[in-house]
Amino acid sequence: MTVYNCDESSNQINILPDELLIYIFKFLPLDTILCCENVCKRWKKLACDQALWRRIVLIYSGKPGQTEVSDKNLEIISTHSEYICCLKIQYVYSYPSIKSVIDQCKNLISLELVMCRIGEEFVNDILNWPKLKKLSLKNSILLSGDKDLIIPFDKFQHLNYLALSDFGLYSFNCKSLLKCSHLSHILIEKVKNLEPHFINELISCQQKILETFHIYGGNSVDDNSLKQLSNCSHLKDLAIIRCENLTDAGLVTLISLKGIDHVQLWNNTNFSELALLRTLGSSTFINLQSLSLSRIQNITPVIVDLISEYYKNLKFLALYQCPRIINTDYEKQLKSKFRNIDVVLY
Repeated sequence: MTVYNCDESSNQINILPDELLIYIFKFLPLDTILCCENVCKRWKKLACDQALWRRIVLIYSGKPGQTEVSDKNLEIISTHSEYICCLKIQYVYSYPSIKSVIDQCKNLISLELVMCRIGEEFVNDILNWPKLKKLSLKNSILLSGDKDLIIPFDKFQHLNYLALSDFGLYSFNCKSLLKCSHLSHILIEKVKNLEPHFINELISCQQKILETFHIYGGNSVDDNSLKQLSNCSHLKDLAIIRCENLTDAGLVTLISLKGIDHVQLWNNTNFSELALLRTLGSSTFINLQSLSLSRIQNITPVIVDLISEYYKNLKFLALYQCPRIINTDYEKQLKSKFRNIDVVLY
């Protein structure tokens, strides 16, 4: 083994080009990257490269027990605000506190406000980041009472991931979302009262790139929506929370999906056992990793037997409140049928 002194080792690594050093830095934790800034001028410059910081998500949490980490990240935000690209704030219930953090970050491409309370002024604040690629307001609530928070989605041409709570998207601003031509992940399962023609147009616009689609459903979706989704060749994750208006004609079109990994279909009395067997027994569905069929009236023991026998990749199964399964003798057999899978019934 050859032993180098510190100077020789340092000189050897500095032979590497900038691109390769940045690639190595990508494998380092944030604390180590910050230490690299103090090695020399060259490393300080490389440790602040945007290609490196685009993969770093700074998290500020108001959750008890996470104060130490959050305070440390706040300090990093204050000293490196121009480099912060991805920011996640969670469990913060004062919008002025949120605003004091986000106002420091001028170059965000990803913003997540999860389980937060959001003020109506956010609709103006968000315009500071026209290059946003990811926006998540998951499980947050709006503080403005009766006022709507109308997000002008057409101002964010680079957006490819959108997750909303029950506000931000309405019938009077939904058309602006059609301007986001790179939108491949859409999670709007709490947004109600959207027109089905808009949903179908949205699916059609993103058909070639759509990977994730979570929607509330109800009167917003119809069998034509499922037909449109069946033509989304890259769709991996589909969730429709209220399926009351869907019928067998729409369900069986999902057989055309290729490569889907996760499916949630909730609340339906229309699907027949035969159509469910045909769909769930298709080569498309038997490779699923997770399947949730909560409150689907015609899920029967025959269908569950099919799932237990052929779904070799399945890691999670929900049959929540399926009336022909729960409180029956068959229910008692489920644990033996799915020994290595988490099954939810109640």
